[in-house]
Amino acid sequence: MLAKLIAPWSRAARESGRPLAAIVLEALRLRRGVGQLGFSEYLDFGLYRSDLDAAQKSAFGGWRAQGVLEEILADDYSRFLSLDKITMYTLLAGYGLPIPRLRAVYGSPRPAVLPFIATPAALADFLRSPGALPLYLKPSLGAYGRGNTLVRARAGEGLELGDGSTVPVDAFCASLDDPHGLGWILQEPLTPDRHIAEICGDKISGVRIHTFLARGGPVITKAIWKISIGREDSDNFRHGASGNLLAAVDPASGTVLRVIAGTGFGQRVDPPHPVSGKPLVGFALPHWPAIADLVRQAAQAFPGFLCPGWDIAICDDGPRILEVNFFGDIDLSQHAYRQGFLDPAFVALLRERGLDGLLRGPAGEREQSPKNGRWGRRSHHWDW
Repeated sequence: MLAKLIAPWSRAARESGRPLAAIVLEALRLRRGVGQLGFSEYLDFGLYRSDLDAAQKSAFGGWRAQGVLEEILADDYSRFLSLDKITMYTLLAGYGLPIPRLRAVYGSPRPAVLPFIATPAALADFLRSPGALPLYLKPSLGAYGRGNTLVRARAGEGLELGDGSTVPVDAFCASLDDPHGLGWILQEPLTPDRHIAEICGDKISGVRIHTFLARGGPVITKAIWKISIGREDSDNFRHGASGNLLAAVDPASGTVLRVIAGTGFGQRVDPPHPVSGKPLVGFALPHWPAIADLVRQAAQAFPGFLCPGWDIAICDDGPRILEVNFFGDIDLSQHAYRQGFLDPAFVALLRERGLDGLLRGPAGEREQSPKNGRWGRRSHHWDW
C-alpha cells in the first residue's frame, strides 16, 4: 500500500528531475495556500514540473478553493435560476437571447407555453410521431452532461442514438428516471458551424466562457473550447475520461492558444484532433465578436452570479446559449491555459469589489450581516 502511494510521487520526481522531498514540500505548501490544492490535484495539474514559478503555482485552485469562490461569487438565492434549466431558458428567452428551440418538457408540468408530456407511454407516442426526430434530451436538473442523449432517428421499433447504438422506444422512455421532479427537456438538436464541423465532426463543440461582473460591466476572464471527438453526445471533459479535448482561447480574438488531452502524467499538449487529424492551435472560433457580445449581455440577466460559466454552442447562424453555470469548474481553464484560476488579473477583479479578503480565513457561519441579515462573512457583500 505504501509503495502504491509513493509511486506517483517518485515518477513526478523522475520526470521533473527534482528531488522527491522538494516536490512533497511544494505540494504541502500549495495545500496550505489560498488555492487549497489537494495532493492528487497537484499531480493532475503537473505542478511538479519546473516551467512555472512559485507565484504561478500558488494561483492554482483545488475543489476546496472552488467551494470558497462559489460562496463568494454565487448568490444562494439565485442559484436555482441555473440549476433548473427550464427556468434558465425561460428567463433567457424572455430577454430575447438565443437558446436552442425547446420542443417539449417531459415529466415536470410547466406553464402551457411548453408542451408537457406526462408519462413514458405518452413520450413513446411522441417519439414515434412524424417529424419528432431528431431530438436532443437532457435533464432539467443535471450537470457534466450526464443523461444528455441525442436521438437521431427511428430504427424500426427502436431509436438510433447519437453514439450509433439502437434501443427499443419503450425501453428508452422507461429509462428516463427523474429523482428531482424537474423533468427532461426535449429540444431541437444543434449542429456546429461548418468550420468547426470540418475539424470536430457533427456534434457540438461548445465554448465555456467565464465572465466577471465588474463595476464597469461584465468582462470575459477565461474562454475554453470543449472539443468533441464524437464518442459522446456531450462535449464535457469529465476530467479527461470522455476523451474530449480542451483548448485555451484568447478572449480578445477567439483564437486557440493551447490544447490538452487528458490529465496528469498522461496529459498531451497541442495534439491534433484525434479523429480528423487536423491542427487545433491557431484555429479562430467563428462568430467570436458575436459570442463575446452575447455573454456580456447575458451576464446582466443574472446579477446574483458575479462569475458565471457560460456554455455556448457555435452554429452557422451564430451562437446559442446552452446553459449558464452559477460558477463553473475551475479545473477546465487551469488545464487548458496551464494557468491558475486565481491569477493576478482575476484577483484584481475581486479586489475591485472588495472581495479578495474573503479568500482566506473561516466562513464565519455565526456572523450575521447588519446589511442583508445573512449568516456567514462570505455573504455579507450582497445588497439584498
